Amino acid sequence: MKKSHKMSRLVLGFVKLTGIIPAYLFLKPKVFKVNKSVKRFLPKRTILMSNHISLMDFVLLLIVFFPRNIYFLIAEVLFNKGKLFSWFLYKIGGIFVDRDACNFSFVEESLDVLEKGNPVGIFPQGRLPVNGKPFPFKPGIVLVALRTDAPIVPVYTDGNYGLFKRAHIIIGEEIHLKDYIGNKNAEDITNDEIASLTKMLEEKNYELKENLEKRLCKKNER
Repeated sequence: MKKSHKMSRLVLGFVKLTGIIPAYLFLKPKVFKVNKSVKRFLPKRTILMSNHISLMDFVLLLIVFFPRNIYFLIAEVLFNKGKLFSWFLYKIGGIFVDRDACNFSFVEESLDVLEKGNPVGIFPQGRLPVNGKPFPFKPGIVLVALRTDAPIVPVYTDGNYGLFKRAHIIIGEEIHLKDYIGNKNAEDITNDEIASLTKMLEEKNYELKENLEKRLCKKNER
């Protein structure tokens, strides 16, 4: 990882400590787990996988997993909003991703972060929904997970953000890609297999969506 792009725990700590109370009051997050075995505390060397509904998703995950300093993959459009803002994104743990270029440097940076025992947050859809329609998952998360053998912790948020609303998030069971590829090495995985694994992760995410919706329906019926 480039030294100039290294997270500043001082900057991130200041942002989290000064922003936790107003953000919590605004989002009022309600956290669910798919079952009792799921940990509420995010393990260190983990890939945090979330759907992407709003820029507030990032804030919500920082609150829900407050004790962890998470490095997030962030799109080039945000880094291009000025040098000062770009510096700020790097200092809070942003990993630059150019979605329109064949540049996979984000994979190497993610590997470095994970190898040092830190969690990486990834929004596999890469873009916010257009006219309410979400984008399909991209394979970047699979490339990172295969290279590191790091577990994936899936979460789903309903994006219910607003002053008089409440955000809901559900945490799923860890996903280990080794369970799906057997004894194969990462370099031996074909493009078709990568596509299949990407689709599997997308389906896991939507299973969380259905689980969360059922829980909220039962809650409203009471």
